[in-house]
Amino acid sequence: MWRWKEVVGENLSRLARPLYVEQGVLHIAVPSPVVTSELRLWEKEILIRLRKVAAASAVQKLRFHLVTEVSESTLPRVEPGPQELNRADGEVPENIPSVLRDKLVRLLAQVLAQEAAVLAAGGRRCQRCGVAFLGEGEMCPLCRILP
Repeated sequence: MWRWKEVVGENLSRLARPLYVEQGVLHIAVPSPVVTSELRLWEKEILIRLRKVAAASAVQKLRFHLVTEVSESTLPRVEPGPQELNRADGEVPENIPSVLRDKLVRLLAQVLAQEAAVLAAGGRRCQRCGVAFLGEGEMCPLCRILP
C-alpha cells in the first residue's frame, strides 16, 4: 500500500501500516489499542478512500493486529565493512547489469552489517523466517501476526 498516507493521512500513517490483503480483508499493524479504536471509528471512511485510491484491491473490511516494535532509535546504525562487502559480492549473481549489481551488492552488505549489529545487541533470529530482530519471543513481530 504505497499510497497509505493518502488514505489515512500523515499522522495515522506513521502509527499504522498495512501488512497484506487476503480475501477482501486489509490487515493492518497497529502499535496500541488506542490506534485500533481510532481506526475503527474511521473504518467506513478509510474503506471509501481505499476504493478511490486502489479500486483493484477490493478491500471490504479492515483487521487490526497489535504489533509492538522496537523503536528505530534503539537499533544500532552500522556501515558495512570489508567482510560484509566480500560476502555480498560473492552472493549477488554476476550475469546482471553492472550498475544494478553494484547497487545490490551494497544493499546486501548493508543488510548483513545491520543483521550482525542486531544480533550483537542481544537480538535473535526468528524461528519462522530467519530474520534478526530485537525484542521478546521466538518469532519476529511480523511472523507473530501472519497466518
